[in-house]
Amino acid sequence: MNDEVTYSTDTVQAVMKSAWKDPRTKANSQAVQLSAEFFKLFTIEAIHRASEEAKQISDRSDEVQVEHLERILPQLLLDF
Repeated sequence: MNDEVTYSTDTVQAVMKSAWKDPRTKANSQAVQLSAEFFKLFTIEAIHRASEEAKQISDRSDEVQVEHLERILPQLLLDF
């Protein structure tokens, strides 16, 4: 059994479909799986960066606040 957390491919496909203009547009299963992996990596990176930001600002805080995510978001989006 795999205990690794990931995004559901059904959820990823639903999100992708919501952005498509033509309802006939489809993605194959490999593309959906790769997109789910990308979203997982993006989320992990955001958590790590926000955690580091929280430590730098308050020197002892392990708690990530929205402000920490807001501070790291511009560079994170440029990096990805």
